[in-house]
Amino acid sequence: MSPTPVKRKLVAILAADAFGYSRMMAADEEDTVKILSAHRAVIDGIIEFHEGRIINTAGDSVLAEFASPVQAVRCAVEIQDALETRNESLAEERRMRFRIGVNLGDVMVKGDDLLGDGVNVAARLEGIAEPGNIYIASSVYDQIAGKLNLGFVDLGNQSLKNIDRPIRAYRIERGGTATAQHAPRRGSGLWIAGMLIFILVAASLAWFLLLQPALRSAEQAKAQAEIARLRVESEEAKKRVADEAEAAAVAKRSLDELRAAEGRARQDAERARADAEAARRKAAAEEAARRSAERPAKPAAAPASQAPVEARLAAPPPAAAPRAPRAAEAVSAAAPPPGYQGLWQAAMSCRQFAQRPGFNVTIPVSVTDGSFTLQRGQAGAPESFRLSGSPEASGRLLLAGDGIAGSANRRQKSGQPYKATFDGRFEGQRYQGKGQLGAQDCTLAIARGP
Repeated sequence: MSPTPVKRKLVAILAADAFGYSRMMAADEEDTVKILSAHRAVIDGIIEFHEGRIINTAGDSVLAEFASPVQAVRCAVEIQDALETRNESLAEERRMRFRIGVNLGDVMVKGDDLLGDGVNVAARLEGIAEPGNIYIASSVYDQIAGKLNLGFVDLGNQSLKNIDRPIRAYRIERGGTATAQHAPRRGSGLWIAGMLIFILVAASLAWFLLLQPALRSAEQAKAQAEIARLRVESEEAKKRVADEAEAAAVAKRSLDELRAAEGRARQDAERARADAEAARRKAAAEEAARRSAERPAKPAAAPASQAPVEARLAAPPPAAAPRAPRAAEAVSAAAPPPGYQGLWQAAMSCRQFAQRPGFNVTIPVSVTDGSFTLQRGQAGAPESFRLSGSPEASGRLLLAGDGIAGSANRRQKSGQPYKATFDGRFEGQRYQGKGQLGAQDCTLAIARGP
């Protein structure tokens, strides 16, 4: 029986790891693990968005495959941009920078794993890259040149560990404009080479024509024809450069539109989730009120010390004639006791979500007819929100409302509205609750004010 042939395929491999990870772990293990987990969540999300597949992870490293080298490089650039933004909010000693290498090569398939020289080259390129940079092999550069609005620095042939041949490498400049040290694109290189050849040949022919009057007319005609040919090639090279620049601009516009559509889709999903959660909690509150209304009234002769707190608070003054409560009075029996009246103050703490930073803020609380209202900022202005709700007899308080977002990430416009809900319970004279401002997780504490 013949052995099963090895399955192979051509893929783009992205290798990434955190620079200085061991040093950071030695300084503070728990904090380093938290930072790595947050960075990895960003990296994994961007890889999935660009249709990549993570094939291996070990500690601080990530290995992923892509069907297209263009998608792999786009993913690498967006990863570095996103991590740079995250690191800006951290102290210098807590910033975690990644190195990335990208290679296009033929690999062997073993289950869900990939093996072979194509994977090794990507890992070795990542190993020689500076923190925060992206190194690509010439196999990738040949496929993406002229297709992405990026600059490239030609690093020449590199001797990589355990790779038996030199690999030509390029460093990606994310600014998008190539400088004189960048490797030119194919169209640009052809035009420059054509111009140099044209100048050299024209100078040589001019020397022969001016200083060698005895040159035969047949040779003069041949020289003139060569000059004319080089001029045509130079014009064609210029035209190709212009066509590639136009194609790059079209590709950039398409990418911007795709990113804008992604941002809108995420915002719609956040609003839908917040609306659904608010509707669910509202239905639960209405159900609790209905059940309170359906409870049988306590006998009027029952001692006041034995009656429930909410019934004693809702009962008429002692001088009034006893009577059976109607249904509307049974509902009011579940209303908050007058003990909630007075001055209160709220403290809110929200975690960072995507490009929205975390924050801590103190908010004044007004209590009117047993209903709590929290108002931050001017209604309708950026960074403002309003929450309101009434405590149940059990001490539970469901707060719901809406707000307007302020500065967010570059894919989200300022002034985006969102829904907000918080659920919690009073324990004595203090309330503790959890909830969301849009999709941002927060905690809320309310206590008696000064």
